[in-house]
Amino acid sequence: MTSNYFITGTDTNVGKTYISICLLKAFSNAGFQTLGIKPISAGGDDAIKLQQASSIRLPLAIINPFDFKQAIAPHIAAEINSVKLSVAELIKKTESALNHPADIRFIEGAGGLRVPLNQHETMADFVKQLNIPIILVVGIRLGCINHAILTHEAILHSGLTCVGWIANCVVGRVNEKDAIIATLQQWIKAPYLVEVPYQANTEKIGAELLSKLNPGNNMWMPAKSTLA
Repeated sequence: MTSNYFITGTDTNVGKTYISICLLKAFSNAGFQTLGIKPISAGGDDAIKLQQASSIRLPLAIINPFDFKQAIAPHIAAEINSVKLSVAELIKKTESALNHPADIRFIEGAGGLRVPLNQHETMADFVKQLNIPIILVVGIRLGCINHAILTHEAILHSGLTCVGWIANCVVGRVNEKDAIIATLQQWIKAPYLVEVPYQANTEKIGAELLSKLNPGNNMWMPAKSTLA
């Protein structure tokens, strides 16, 4: 049975790709067939990094069907490039990757959960269509408490499930870091998985994340690979 998870963040540049890579490598090292998917990218090489971290290497066009060169909100980039961006188009263009045999897939979002796809739909609508649980990456910095609480509320209000959140220290020094994380633990009613130190080693964090995942909990751990 394949397990799918959507990686979202409180904002852009909070470490979604870094956490996705940690998870992909950790599950691969544990003997699972892994696949990273980046439905939309805008102005970066995130999809290439996910491709390299996955044990299953699919072409970029399959794991990253919407690749915009402009580092800007997806709906604006789509308009600039005269591309139709919608939930239906995302489902259609990611179908091949989502149906490819794998033990576990990590689908990384673009920006935050409510980033618009067009004038009527957001990334949350895409996740609702997939009906998969969310892992929330919180970039620990000034202002993150408000962003994190609002994002978690948006997850719940969308009828989605947050299976855990990660405190990612994206800057070298944050005043009262421990107090910030303690506050978030109180307000976010989802499992707190790990604190990621600034510029931490991906393998070390991946191993720590994997150790937090209960092998008997089907919400997290897929069955061991039977793929060739």
